This record gives sequence, C-alpha cells and structure tokens, in this order.
Amino acid sequence: MPSRPQTSRAALPALPVFPALLATAAALLLAGCGSGGDGGEPAVAAVPTPPNAATLRLPLQDYIPDAEQLNRLDRAQRILTDQCMHRYGFAFLVPELPQSPSGEGENARRYGLYDPQAAAASGYSTHEEDRPQKPPMPSLEPAASLVLGGTGRVDARTMPKNQQEAERSGAGDGEVNGLKVPIGGCRREAYLRLWAPTAAAGDPMKVQELDADAYDRSRQDSRVVKATEQWSACMAEQGYHARNPVSPQAELGLAPDQFAGPAGIAAAVADVGCKRRTNLVGIWYAVESAYQRNLMDRNAELLQAARRGEEESLKLAAGLVAQG
Repeated sequence: MPSRPQTSRAALPALPVFPALLATAAALLLAGCGSGGDGGEPAVAAVPTPPNAATLRLPLQDYIPDAEQLNRLDRAQRILTDQCMHRYGFAFLVPELPQSPSGEGENARRYGLYDPQAAAASGYSTHEEDRPQKPPMPSLEPAASLVLGGTGRVDARTMPKNQQEAERSGAGDGEVNGLKVPIGGCRREAYLRLWAPTAAAGDPMKVQELDADAYDRSRQDSRVVKATEQWSACMAEQGYHARNPVSPQAELGLAPDQFAGPAGIAAAVADVGCKRRTNLVGIWYAVESAYQRNLMDRNAELLQAARRGEEESLKLAAGLVAQG
C-alpha cells in the first residue's frame, strides 16, 4: 500500500461525543452527500463495526497484488535483473529483500492502531526493529554499476514505457563490453519485462494512484472528519490531545523509544478504546470503500488492463521462480 497522504483540511475544534449523535451516524452515512465524484460525497451502503481491522478488505484490493504475490514478483524481478547482468559478463546476484509479512491483514493499521491486544502488549510499536533488514548492495566496479542502473542522466519522461518500445527504439544508456546498456540499466529492463512487456500491459502504478486518491478523498470526507473529531474528543476526556488517529505519536509527545513503554501503551490503549467507542474505523472503511467503487466505475478499462497485466506478470514470475 502507498504511504497514506495527510489530509490538507484545516483541523476543526473537537466536539464531545454524545450518544444520540453516535446513534444517528449510520443513518447520516447511508444518506451521503452526492455521487462521490469531484463535486460530492458518495452514499454508503452499510457501516460495519469491525472487531478486527485486519479482516477488512477494500474493493481495489482485487486489483493489487497481496503480500505473498509481491514477494514472488520481487524474486522474479531479481532473477530478470541477474539474467540481464549476465549478458554483459557480470556474475551478479541482486540481494534478496526481506519478505513482506503476509500473516497480518494488509489493512490492520490503515486507519491507525485498532487491535486492543497489540495496544496493551506493545503500544504503538510495529516491531520493525525485529524484521530482517535490507541487505547492503555489494560494491560494484564502475562498468557493472553502469549496467545495473544506467547513467542516471536519462529524462524519465522520455524513457520507454514498456519493453517492446525499448527494444524497438534501439536506444541505449551507455555501452559496456560492446553492448548498449538498456535505458535505466538492468533494473529498468527487469521491471519492464515483468510489469510492462507491451503497450497493452496495464500500469500497476495507476491502480496504486487510485488507491491513494480514494484514501485522500475519504480522509477529507465530512463524515470521516466528524468521526475523527469524536475520536479526538474522546481522547481529550482521558487527558490526551491528538487530531491524527493514524499516527498520533508525535502529538502525544512520544519518542520512538517510548512507543512500547508504559506511556506508549497507556496512550495506545486509550486510542484504540476511543476508535471503538466512536466506530471511527468502521465509518472510515465504509466511506473509503464508496470512494473506491466510484473510482473503479470511472476507470473500469484501466483496471481490466491492470488485472490482465498482473495475471501475466504472476505467470512469468511462476516460471522464473520454478527455474531458479
């Protein structure tokens, strides 16, 4: 998932959480404010009260590789990069990246910390320090470095958008051992061979852009803003002052080494309790789902191309991984 953009909407004064207001929140959400296009807020079909955010699945996820698939695709791209390097006489293996965790749901913290057990056990810690670190790149001689990444002087706007275009152009990005280096080097060639072999292949980044767009729209939606205000008021009742439910640590005065300490745990427990009291996560999920569906309706052809491209990429990856 793309990093989540911060809302640009000015913060509004926090309001107290009244039971009557919460009782009518679902009805207001169902009504909506419009179509959800550039001029209105979409109606919402239903507002869940999720016991666990990790089980939430958004509509666009059908067009985005999951963690296991991304691990497979990453391995395939490394194999393609290695194959390209060997054409130039370099015995080189791109270091394997740490595997993306697939056990935790991809949306577990999309709307901030929500798991009461995790909050009570480790506060705001995401245990990043316990995960394998990215291995360092081996030192390369200048010629090998050129083959791997190109000269770095090519304008990104003029670079080939697919492998078919790159081969037809005959252009190079420097020369090594009598051979033209692919524009952008072997890294770029491997990406194009896997994700964009032809012009017909869908651009996976376009789907990510739709995902980020829907998230940003939902964060600024009046219903999510109202639920966020209610969460903030709930936090204030317990002595905590924060307006960002996704990453409130800085507002709460917590340094990274305090995330899993007593102060971090206490704040995290209050945070999760307020999210559940106001159903912020259920409201936000329902609203973002509505924005995603509207974007999907307007970009059906793009999404169909992206799905076909993903299927072809996964098929190629399966063959490469089986061989290597």
